[in-house]
Amino acid sequence: MIRPTDLRGIVSPDAFMREIVNAVTSRRVEALLTQLPITSENEYIFNSKDPYAGWREGRFHWYPVGGDRGNAGRIKLAGSPFNPIGERTINAMESLIEMMRQAELKEGPAEPPKSPRDAVKRYFDLPPLQEIPKWRQPIHGLKAREYSRKLATLIRIRLSREVRPTEYTIAIEDDGIGQPAAMMHSTLLSLGTSDKVDKPYLIGVFGQGGSSAFAASTYSWIITRRHPQLLNGYHDEIGWTVVKHIFPKGRRDDYFAYLAAHPDGRVPTLPNSAADAIGLKQGTRFVHVKYDFGKTEPARRLYPALNHLLFNPVLPYELYTGPDRAPDPMYGNGYRLSLRAEKDKVNILDKNFEPLAITRG
Repeated sequence: MIRPTDLRGIVSPDAFMREIVNAVTSRRVEALLTQLPITSENEYIFNSKDPYAGWREGRFHWYPVGGDRGNAGRIKLAGSPFNPIGERTINAMESLIEMMRQAELKEGPAEPPKSPRDAVKRYFDLPPLQEIPKWRQPIHGLKAREYSRKLATLIRIRLSREVRPTEYTIAIEDDGIGQPAAMMHSTLLSLGTSDKVDKPYLIGVFGQGGSSAFAASTYSWIITRRHPQLLNGYHDEIGWTVVKHIFPKGRRDDYFAYLAAHPDGRVPTLPNSAADAIGLKQGTRFVHVKYDFGKTEPARRLYPALNHLLFNPVLPYELYTGPDRAPDPMYGNGYRLSLRAEKDKVNILDKNFEPLAITRG
């Protein structure tokens, strides 16, 4: 059986890692997969009661996202192709916050922040973004706008386009804590489960929204590396996989599945040395290939759509909409309205967007 920690007998880790990050078209993803010993989705029929049944030693298999063959209905929930991108961006913000929280706990016990904004203030010294235009005090020796612009580089959304045939790919990258490869199947590839319910400083709870991006993509690939100083007993290695929509022969239950290396759902891995090939120190990369934006033109629509969806985000981020365009720093429409109010000396905003208390009924 292929051990999740050993791909070196199959591919060159460094070369394969470079091929993964360059797989931004469906053609390139398919070329990537041909290098691997993969059992057809029609040969391995996942059974949640006995996932070992039919598993072929020495091969990879298509494994249902969330360990659920009936996952298609839940994954197809997004009403707009932009919503899952917003969800993925929020996940990236949480990854940065969790990285700082775990670093804090290494120094000793500490009460958790009471909210995401409390966490951002504690760990990044960043006020709410709509206050940045009128923030006069320097932050870590920089003007507030310069400092927030620097923070934005830690989260990057990249849109790319293949001309013939026309395909759009959307990538969401963060330099946050990352996931241990051994836990990737129960975190990034879970469905409807979450480890955030006891963490008031994080945003999401249900572990659902970002997975809707799978439904808009022909393929999705994911790589993640846990911060080397925050492993908590896990190995320092890179977890990776590919997700696709499966339509099994002779059955009506289509589902979304990812490439697994073990019957318990664990993903293939690469050694941490392969991270140097792409400069991956830590964090997660979600890349959704041949993304269906419908009839909209994403290069023009992404900027207003994301500023609307993330009206007043807790952290800024970057948006790249073309290879020849500089990235747009994204702060949300709350910031943009505040910027206009400061420029025109008019009182456009009458709200401070204070955090809302979360109570349990």
